[in-house]
Amino acid sequence: MTSLAETVSRLLAQLPEPRTPRLLIDRLITENKSLERTFQRDTALLSDVLTIAAWSPLLATTIENNPDYVGWLQRERAVTRVRTREELGESLGRFALINSQLDPHVVLARFRRRELLRTYLHDIRRSRTIVETTDELSSIADSVLEHALKLCRQELDNRHGSPQTIDAQSRITPSEFTVMALGKLGSCELNYASDIDLIFLFSQEGTTAVGGSRGQISNREYFVKLAERLLRLVGAPTGEGASYRIDARLRPHGREGALACSLDEAINYYQRRAEDWELQALIRARSAAGAMGVFSRFEKMIESDVYRSSVSVVQALANVRNAKEKIDLQHERAEKGFNVKLG
Repeated sequence: MTSLAETVSRLLAQLPEPRTPRLLIDRLITENKSLERTFQRDTALLSDVLTIAAWSPLLATTIENNPDYVGWLQRERAVTRVRTREELGESLGRFALINSQLDPHVVLARFRRRELLRTYLHDIRRSRTIVETTDELSSIADSVLEHALKLCRQELDNRHGSPQTIDAQSRITPSEFTVMALGKLGSCELNYASDIDLIFLFSQEGTTAVGGSRGQISNREYFVKLAERLLRLVGAPTGEGASYRIDARLRPHGREGALACSLDEAINYYQRRAEDWELQALIRARSAAGAMGVFSRFEKMIESDVYRSSVSVVQALANVRNAKEKIDLQHERAEKGFNVKLG
């Protein structure tokens, strides 16, 4: 019977970088004798763990810090089907419940890294297409944003009451909020290192309900606070890193604009003031979290401005190049406070 050490040596010889996986496996079996028995019984799992560590030092650290993920990976590795947004949302809910003693920032960051183990493994094993990989990476981001949004809303509702408005029939109705994704997340083409471009929209002006511990505020104040909290929860660096790098500067009026704007304001901006490249960017827009209906109304109202028959193919392609150049320049000068809207 081949010893575990011999099996490890044989598998390491097939990898491009054996040092990191060797260190990982040595630490795992030294500190967790049950894992040593698991690897002896399941050589394929051992091979997968070593391969992940060889290709991704970040995920090697994730496994080292969370040895229980090996058992999770053993269950997940056999199923190549792409997880849906709904499945990932349920999984995140269970993960958060089990880890309720942790700060929510940490929970979200850890969940994302755990899920990356499965996605990355199927990617390097070529058991999925590129489209399937980027689709699952995008769904992971959606589930993180949705969960974070629920936490932030709960906190603000307790403090200020839920946002509401009065409709044409003088009825009190809820004011809704959507997180609109652009770029790679918007087109479900997110990769492992992508940042995410977001715009925050709310349905109507108004005032929050009575009953919050800190009193009523306007819907605008509420939703700006909501966007700020969401950015911190998902994008602020922690001891384990941020879940995602978030860029909210592509919103109407750029840095000069409010972090969250009403549906009417956004529609007016894109119909009257937006540059061609800004309209072009909306081709890949979708709702990543929150109320889908708010985005649907926005999309319906600006569709004719985004897809204009008066724009030739040559002009459209020039707009694409212009958008790419301006967004790249914006990212390069971000630390200097460059405003893409001011050129």
